[in-house]
Amino acid sequence: MKSSCYKCEGASGSATEVVFGYTICSTCISELRLFNDKTIKKHAIAFDHAKEKDSTLPSYSEDVKHKLNCLDKDYINKRIKLLHIQERLEKMS
Repeated sequence: MKSSCYKCEGASGSATEVVFGYTICSTCISELRLFNDKTIKKHAIAFDHAKEKDSTLPSYSEDVKHKLNCLDKDYINKRIKLLHIQERLEKMS
């Protein structure tokens, strides 16, 4: 596994840690502006209230899972496209 930050590649000079399988420095992790528990609970409650009014709406947990699934598919689509371009460029040269 890479020991430098995936985002700044060690340019910040901050100590790194592994978060969800990604090496990231303390400077870059703070720039991600991750939600604290209070904010997550606030969003979950808001989703619960909306779901009470319309049972077809997803829960906060379901919404997060859906977004992660969409993100994974988008990543794969873009990776395939770029790998295809890279392969074609190599064959052309």
